Amino acid sequence: MIGNKEKCPCGSEKIVLDCCGRTDGPGKNQIQEELKTVLNNYYETSLSPAEVRELEGLLAEWRQHLGEWMEEKELVTNVSDYYFFIVRKDLWRRHIVKALNRTQNKAVRTILKSWQNAFITFAEVTSSDEQVYRMKEILGDGEYLLAREHGEPEDVRAVLAIVLDEWRNGERWVMPISAIAVNKHMSKELITKVQKLAEVSDEKNSFDFFKNSLMNIYEVVCQLDAQTMMEVAEQNFTPLQREVIEVLDAKLEDEELYPGAYEMLLSLMAYYFTEKQPKFRKPEVLAAAAFQLAVEVNMMAKPYTQAEVGKLFGVAVSSFRKHTDALLEKIDELETMMQEDDTSVAYYVGTDPRPTEQTNWHVHMLSTKHEFATMEEAQAHIQQAIQQPFEPENLQQEAQMLCYMAYAAETAEQRYDFARQAYGADPTNVDALLLQAEMTDSNEEQEKFLKQAVFSGEKQFDDRAEDAWALATNRPYLRALLSYGVWLYDRERYMESSELFLRILTLDLHDHQGARYLAISSLIHQDEIGQAEEVLKASEEVSEGDAVYLYLAWLIEMEKSQGNSEQSAELFKRAEQANPYVSALIHTSADKISYPRSADVKPGSPEEAQYIWYLM
Repeated sequence: MIGNKEKCPCGSEKIVLDCCGRTDGPGKNQIQEELKTVLNNYYETSLSPAEVRELEGLLAEWRQHLGEWMEEKELVTNVSDYYFFIVRKDLWRRHIVKALNRTQNKAVRTILKSWQNAFITFAEVTSSDEQVYRMKEILGDGEYLLAREHGEPEDVRAVLAIVLDEWRNGERWVMPISAIAVNKHMSKELITKVQKLAEVSDEKNSFDFFKNSLMNIYEVVCQLDAQTMMEVAEQNFTPLQREVIEVLDAKLEDEELYPGAYEMLLSLMAYYFTEKQPKFRKPEVLAAAAFQLAVEVNMMAKPYTQAEVGKLFGVAVSSFRKHTDALLEKIDELETMMQEDDTSVAYYVGTDPRPTEQTNWHVHMLSTKHEFATMEEAQAHIQQAIQQPFEPENLQQEAQMLCYMAYAAETAEQRYDFARQAYGADPTNVDALLLQAEMTDSNEEQEKFLKQAVFSGEKQFDDRAEDAWALATNRPYLRALLSYGVWLYDRERYMESSELFLRILTLDLHDHQGARYLAISSLIHQDEIGQAEEVLKASEEVSEGDAVYLYLAWLIEMEKSQGNSEQSAELFKRAEQANPYVSALIHTSADKISYPRSADVKPGSPEEAQYIWYLM
């Protein structure tokens, strides 16, 4: 899209905000708004029954070839973009003609006329700076510019994309509809494979080749992306270095690694090989060093002593320890990017209750059972009584006690056993309903239980308390709103999820559950940037230095400015300082974790980065 301070595409030589982009909305311009509307409206194009069948047929074919690698949402998006802009280019051009008839904005008309040319490009990045990639077609002679968003990786070497031509003041840009950025490790092999496909193709031009081969090219991309550590090493490391990775890969096969750990290990080894060029004769020495690093920085679930690692690889601890220390120095470099104050306390994230809630509930039950003449008398009684096992007086109390036991259970079997007992004792108990939702694989059943939990909690909620959270019996309702909201969020029903998260913020003024960040993220996903910014500003006083706050503030600024503001770059810099691990997840498009049931998250940690990445 067109930046606010660029020269206006109408040819006036003025900047956009002083010409065709002038608008009353802060941070916006008229050209952006009109072009965005044209694109959004196109996706609402009505299709005939025959066209629907054609689209469904394409989706079935792509699912058969790519379903192993692509999630359903990604698959549907790619097929839809391919169908609407490439297969049915005629529909797109017809839509553009109608849009041209509806606008008198000279710059918008200039862009729309060039937008009529939708095509697939596979282009090599010849150079880049902070704002733009300069690209040259690999199977043709075309050259053009592609806007680069802040935070995109440095090692992009090629781009495969469905794009629209976009001529601006004599320069040929392309506007991406969907795109895959290819890094240097993958680009050489992908280029070779695509060129071979083109050589055996009967198509006379690149448009028809890409139109008929895009699914096969995506399949190649997915296969390359799914390479193992060993396959990547084959392409980039020396024979002896590859042996290191082969040995390490074999030992890691039986280990449970945390998300992103596998990729981080490979990146650190690549750094070590290229930057430090260590001297070694036995590959087991460096493999043991990397394994020990994974142990020491908590990349894996199972603990090992150094002696056990040495025995596992058949080497002495003294032989690999210095290499582990050198790798740890690289980790330390990342740590220095974090905030200087590392004394911050971990904060809680999760849909389960905090461990202390059961005690609070127990105290509440005891305090409502008796009438005390003084506060001292009440405290003395409670202090004595709380040392004894809690004896429920009715089925409702028994159900709640069983729910707390379920939440504290050490195994899934124990959790579900207590949950079933709780539901049997009181099927209207909010936590029992939430736990029932966990126990079924049916989306329909899950939503039924979650709705029942919200309904039951609302009836039991005591809104007379000045601090709703302080009343332990109110927390199950707040938990039900959060749990149902997260469930909706995970299914991309962002309008509904934001309503629930915003309701929590009106009830729990101090936001003990972190619902503000989920609310902001839901609103960003809906493109409700103004409202997201309002929620962000409302939490500024308590959250301004948080990494989560800073990354979401950066996202909002990116949406407002389309990546063309100095403020977005400054926000990203501050966010990286607060948590440097997030950028690695962005650059590698790492898999996202599920929203945790219960986690103590330390600011600036890899665990916090996973939580932030979930919200992005």
